[in-house]
Amino acid sequence: MITILYYYSLVALCIATSILGLLFLTQFNENREAMRNYRIAKRLLAIAFFIVAIGNLVELFGHTNKPIDMTSQGFFLSQIITLSISVTQAFIFTLVCVMLLDPKNIQSKQLKRQIIAIVLYVAVAVVSYILLPISAAKISIFLLSIIYCIVLVYFTVFFIHRYRSFRRAMDNFYSDDIATRMRWIAVVFYAALVIGIFSLVIIQHSNFEMSVVFNFTLLCFYTFFGVKLLNYPWQFEIIETPMAEEISDEIPNTKIEAINNKKTPHINVNTSIELWIAKKHFLKSGITIDDLAKFLGTNRTYLSSYLNSEKNTTFRQWINLLRIEEAKRIISDNPKITMTELATRLGYADTSTFFRQFKAKEGVQPSVWEQEYLSV
Repeated sequence: MITILYYYSLVALCIATSILGLLFLTQFNENREAMRNYRIAKRLLAIAFFIVAIGNLVELFGHTNKPIDMTSQGFFLSQIITLSISVTQAFIFTLVCVMLLDPKNIQSKQLKRQIIAIVLYVAVAVVSYILLPISAAKISIFLLSIIYCIVLVYFTVFFIHRYRSFRRAMDNFYSDDIATRMRWIAVVFYAALVIGIFSLVIIQHSNFEMSVVFNFTLLCFYTFFGVKLLNYPWQFEIIETPMAEEISDEIPNTKIEAINNKKTPHINVNTSIELWIAKKHFLKSGITIDDLAKFLGTNRTYLSSYLNSEKNTTFRQWINLLRIEEAKRIISDNPKITMTELATRLGYADTSTFFRQFKAKEGVQPSVWEQEYLSV
């Protein structure tokens, strides 16, 4: 029964990755320059998916029911191939996830260093198979596995840094938590990380049961990622503008002044913002930093820098702070107002978002705060 499931898993994985790989090469070939990274990402994933399909096809036709001899040259080769494919896939998936978060070009120097490191790893793995005797195979596999773990840690840190920059850029542009719509990219990355660790376990302890579980896990992962990637063009517009001029996490005050003096007309920012607040423009649903910049007669690059450095906050956090203070005032003046009506008046898309933001600021739900306020 396990053997049959194993064959079915190989066939299903081979078919799914082949179909998705073909779709990546033929569907939604957007020619806009801004979508350049997406086109590259699709080609890279097509390669990754075809590698998996070919590998499973070879396994399907070359597999026998004989027990695995963990001291044989063939098993050593299988381990080397698995490690080489795993480290290459880890590189491709990390690069693709980062490219989907950032429509700009990836830093070429950093990318070249990563490619060189991956090529060297695969070369060392191949050379170790050719030159080392079986007696030294376990040591070689052990060292390569340690390096593989280091590579996974490096890619994880690399992705986390880029994902935080992405979220900050989104929060510096939108008043709503739009970044959550792209959270699937983080889910894909961490799922790939888990699979990468799983493959390491498979290398050390290969058996039918674990291989079946691993193959079906891969099938779910590749299908999910493939569908999400094909739907990406419809989500791209929400990140195109915010990421066009990504703001660094820390911008010195001198740079803010330079931006202000060079690119913006002279304005009294505090006074203009106070006027904007007095007119309650922050209650507008779906407001962006571009709307505020237009009102102030400045640009969003300077405005984001100003909020980040002078007020130590992002645009979204600042808008939420203003809305929560307004919510408290409205509740005080009109205790009978419903939470749904209140959330709408504050510009929130739904009541649950309002509740979440209110609790994050005040530590309690608005209904609890209302009871405490009225009891005073």
